[in-house]
This record gives sequence, C-alpha cells and structure tokens, in this order.
Amino acid sequence: MEYTQGSFNPNGIFYSTYNPETLNARSFPDMILRLWPNGTAPLYAMTSQCKRTTAINHTHGYHTKAMAFAQLVSGGTYTNETTLTVASTAGVVPGMVFQVPGTAENIIVLTVPSATSVTVHRAYGRVAEGAIGDGDVLFCVGNNHTEASLRPESRGVAATYVPNYTSIVRNAWSVSDTARASLTETGDFTNVGESRQDCMQFHSTDMESHLFFSQPQAPTQITGTKLEHTTQGIIDAVRQYASANMITAGATTSWAQLVTMLEKGFTSVSSLGSANERVLFTDSLGHKILTELGELYGNTWKGMDSTTFGMQFTALRFYKGTVYIKEHPLFNALGQPAGLAVMADLPTMAMAYMEGRDVKREEYDGSGDSTGNGIDAVGGSLTTEFATEFKDPGACVVINGLTAAAAA
Repeated sequence: MEYTQGSFNPNGIFYSTYNPETLNARSFPDMILRLWPNGTAPLYAMTSQCKRTTAINHTHGYHTKAMAFAQLVSGGTYTNETTLTVASTAGVVPGMVFQVPGTAENIIVLTVPSATSVTVHRAYGRVAEGAIGDGDVLFCVGNNHTEASLRPESRGVAATYVPNYTSIVRNAWSVSDTARASLTETGDFTNVGESRQDCMQFHSTDMESHLFFSQPQAPTQITGTKLEHTTQGIIDAVRQYASANMITAGATTSWAQLVTMLEKGFTSVSSLGSANERVLFTDSLGHKILTELGELYGNTWKGMDSTTFGMQFTALRFYKGTVYIKEHPLFNALGQPAGLAVMADLPTMAMAYMEGRDVKREEYDGSGDSTGNGIDAVGGSLTTEFATEFKDPGACVVINGLTAAAAA
C-alpha cells in the first residue's frame, strides 16, 4: 500500500467531513448491522436504513395511508352491454380505463350511477369487444380524457389513525472492580468489554423481540404506582389492521399455495421505491420448506466440475416481485410453534425515538460516581424509548403453521 501524506486543515477547525465515512461513529442499529448482520436482531439492524422519526410523547399514534388499486369485479355475463353491474365502484371515477382479462379489451368508464354499476364505452382501443364473464376482475390501466375536458373528479386515499405507545427497553452490565482489574486468558479483551458487549447483544435482541411480538399497551399502572406502556410489533399490527394477511398454512404447502399467501402483501403500495420487494423472516422449519419448494419447482445444473451439491436459497421470485429469505435466530430460540414466517415491507416501517433516549448510555464507577452508591464495581445500562410505525400493515404477511412442502 502506497503511503500518502495527510493534508492539513488551514482553518484550524476539525470538521466531521475530515473523517472517512467509515471512521465516524454510527447509530446503534447500524453498528449491529455492521458487526452482527446475521445475529439475533436482523430486523432491528435493518431499521438503521429505514426512516427515523421523533416521538414527543409516550403516546405516539400515527397516520397511515396505502394506495389501493381500483378494480371492477363483474357481477354478470356481458357481450356488448354498456351498463355493467359490479361488486363495488369504490375508487372508480369517469375517465378510468379498465382492461378485461382474457380478451384484453379496454373499456372506459363514462359514468358511475351507483355503488354497484358503471356505464362504459366498449372496445376503447384496438381490441374488439368480447365476452365479460361473471366474476371477472377488470383492472385499471390508467385514465384518459378528451381535449379541453373539465377537471376530473378528485381521488384521495383516506388516512387511518393508528394509536400506539412507546416502549422502554433497558439492559445493564456490571463487573466487580476485581474482575475489572483482571485480564482474560488472552489478555486482549477485558471483562468490562465482554460484559458491555453482552449488554449490547441483549439490548438489540430485546428491541428485536418488540419489533415482532410486542402488543400496544396504553399508559397504565400494572405492577405499582408507575406508568407502563408498550409499542406494537409487526405481527400484532397485521393481526389488527390487515387480518386477511394472517394466514395458517395447511398440512402441506405447494408453490401455488405459497404464492397465494405471499401475494396478499402486494395488493397495495406505500413505497414506490420498493413496490415489488419484501423480506421474509422465518424459522428453521420454514426455511427448510422454502428450500424444498425451490428444489421441487426450480431447475438445477450439474457438471463434471461440480464439487458441491444441494441448494441454499436466499430469495424467491414470482409474478409479484422478489422476496428475500432470512432465517431468524429468535424464531428458532423463543419456543413459539415452528413454521412461522413474517414478510415485511421495510420502507413502510419507521422507528420513533424519544429525544435523548435513542440508546441512552449511563455508567457508574463506585470510586467516583455517586450513582454507584459506593459499590466496589463498575457497570452501566442502555436505555431506549421508542415507538414503531407500520405505515402499511397490508404490505406484510404473517404465516403460521408451515409444516411440509408438497409437489402439487
């Protein structure tokens, strides 16, 4: 490596930009992502790449909006009719163009007389009018208007208020002063450093557990006179706000059944930047089943130069997009029923931290810090107060009871 002489700062002030980006200290979850990307807190680590907001009160509700795609579900059989009965006209306005599955005929909506009917112009394009079957789902392919047209009806997405609260996660480390003064066997890692690292791992793991399994609890006195409150985890958010995405798998799961389960998380879009990407966290059994499905429905290649065999999948692709697979250590260790899989849309998540309580560090030393009450030991604690924000629970899916893969 060629030595390069350092540059001087002519202003005498050291600016943060003088450090390489990799030298500057990072946030706690970003450090977890960098040091233990495959540890017990992968989702918490990934939140370092998600939006961070500020919670200004222990009651931290938020508003969520999800873009729903308009569609027309035919309520009858039609050939050349221009008035169609449909299941619902929610979100449908004149000027919207729909395509008929199967025939590829486009139709344009002229009026919306009622909540269950539309008048249309058939064969709106090159393809001639054809049959529309009972139950056919006509999907929107945009809108079109005449020259010098009047302003169209406005469309909007209603916001839903989601009540939520902060959780206070605390973990501590401590060693006697005798242990502090003692070196470990190798001499390059102190007992203090080891205890601190254990505390960090416990703290990140407890944060991770909240992100998945916590349920919201309004401020209340439960175990004494002091208030307690907890935030909401992703599984409970799906259970409460997108119950159709809480799925129990059958005795066996085929590729077609897996697609049916996962596609429920792609029916709405809140983040156009990753509309077709999700992350699927699963346990060992779920990972095994996904691997077996990949072997059953995928293609393999073997050659004379092959020195390994078998397959290990890190993602699956289907017509809706790409789902990245991540086996989660906590799902294996916590003891909940095997076969759990949670698909998350990371860009729709956010962490809201109370000011000054984003992994607040406190330390004591009995010889000089009164908070240690004169104890002959050293120690400290990590405290984080945060609330979760799941802007679109409908973009997530929770699958329980994965048991075995099936070929058909």
